[in-house]
Amino acid sequence: MKQEQEAPIAARTVDLLEEICQALFSDGTDAQKAAARKAVGAMTQRPWQQLPSRLRTAIRCDVGRLADARKTREQIVALGYSVEILGQALRDQGKTIA
Repeated sequence: MKQEQEAPIAARTVDLLEEICQALFSDGTDAQKAAARKAVGAMTQRPWQQLPSRLRTAIRCDVGRLADARKTREQIVALGYSVEILGQALRDQGKTIA
């Protein structure tokens, strides 16, 4: 019985994670992408290495795109990323921004 109750919750979590990843991988700026960035920003209590691999890749992709567009750290944080997540994504890519 307990296993039956956990399965739908796990499926919803995976779907939500996939929605966040798809929003971050997408080009452009829309409400879904803004919500995804804020959701990721709220995940700062989890160490970077504990985030799912696909999510880390999506974050690096989005942050890299923003860095290439010459956004400052403050502008990227204002979009919803936490300072910790932003810093780690930039370190992983070997990028520095003002």
